Amino acid sequence: MVRKEKRRFLRFSKIIFLSLLGLFILIILLATRSSFFSIKQIEILGDKIGCADSDQLKNESGLYGQNFFLLNSKKLQERLRTKFICIKTVTVGRLIPDKVKLKIASRKPDAILLNLKDKQASPSFLIENIATPEAAAAQDSYVVDNEGVVFSKSIDNLDIPKIYIYDSDIAVGKKLKNSLINNSLKILDRIKKFGVIAKKSLIAENFFIINPDTMDPKIIFRLNDQIDIQLASLQLILTDAKIDLRELMFIDLRFDKPIVRFAPKKN
Repeated sequence: MVRKEKRRFLRFSKIIFLSLLGLFILIILLATRSSFFSIKQIEILGDKIGCADSDQLKNESGLYGQNFFLLNSKKLQERLRTKFICIKTVTVGRLIPDKVKLKIASRKPDAILLNLKDKQASPSFLIENIATPEAAAAQDSYVVDNEGVVFSKSIDNLDIPKIYIYDSDIAVGKKLKNSLINNSLKILDRIKKFGVIAKKSLIAENFFIINPDTMDPKIIFRLNDQIDIQLASLQLILTDAKIDLRELMFIDLRFDKPIVRFAPKKN
């Protein structure tokens, strides 16, 4: 009697399981094949970007008619970022049954690269004379973000640091492989937190010269693998000068013992 009850229970459990499995498969088929869940609405949110408008983003997304549940957010972001270099991230939101929201975050300009037509004088001459080239000496200008991605040539109304450099390999749509430029961007990002204003700078071979011809303190870095050590030294120098109420004129961080010049004390 007990065995019969057990067999009956097992058969009943099997029927329930198969029924639920069949229902689950039916739901999956309906969800993935029914036109009811085809994407029909796309909403663009977030930053306004200069390299594309809303209609272009919607069309290039390839989402219209795609199944709502089969949308691959990672591939979508890669496609839009590849097509429109000024896009940094794309966040996907979904509203059942057929609407998708795309939140766009644009790349933020971190510096302007002014590519020089010709190599300038030797680093020792540039450091001694402390002057950047004239803007006319630059062949092209490029906007780069903090990831080292060159995403625009339009520099209108941008009040951000300018870096003069000779590098024939700079182009829109490319990520910089020049370690000198990448180290320079890292320096600019860090010194901003120290309160240092860097409107102009120059890469000369493996040196980075900040504020070559402005009234702000001139700072020289060696663009090697000891950037963090040089930055730590700079922070200490700035802190001591602030405590002592001394005005800095020149800081050379290329050596183990940095060279520092102060403005003459006022009587």
